[in-house]
Amino acid sequence: MRTSLPKKKMNHSELTSSGFWVGHILMIIATIAGVYLAAQAGLQQAILFDDVIARQNNYFLRQSLYEELQDNVAILKEYDQSYLSRGISANQIKANSPKISRYVWETMKYSQTTLETPSYFLGETRRFYAQVNDIIAKRESFTYGPQHASKLMQAQLENMENNVLPKLKANTQYLATYLEAFDVYVDDIKGVDGKATL
Repeated sequence: MRTSLPKKKMNHSELTSSGFWVGHILMIIATIAGVYLAAQAGLQQAILFDDVIARQNNYFLRQSLYEELQDNVAILKEYDQSYLSRGISANQIKANSPKISRYVWETMKYSQTTLETPSYFLGETRRFYAQVNDIIAKRESFTYGPQHASKLMQAQLENMENNVLPKLKANTQYLATYLEAFDVYVDDIKGVDGKATL
């Protein structure tokens, strides 16, 4: 004959207590709020990180364009004084056609950062190269005389020196200052202070 053990009575009285339910509901709300706030903070940090990286890439692209344009202006000034403005033969002027660099400008076609560059700089650079090419070609074919070609070239160079380059320099300085606020020092990254960093 089996003897049955006495059944223990469970005390469920706390389940009927409003304090129990309020405490658990507050714990659930706090957990959801905590997860949400942590996700928001993580998202904001990720967005900020992407923004800093994008601005750093923009800085280097625009600074490289600035340096290339500055070099090309110097080459074209020398070319204008030595050849374009002088009444020399077709052979001489063609033999001394300027060798300006377009490496950065051409490379920008393949960079996703290019279209983040203000359209003013892209448009002015495109027009500058197109106009300079046209002036040189028309001078070499003797469509333009030396004085007219030189006058047109000087107008292009003055616009680049007095308007475009100063604005592009100011733009890159703004980006450098913005990055410094996040402890990103572009001169250190470039290694211009003698110690390159990763």
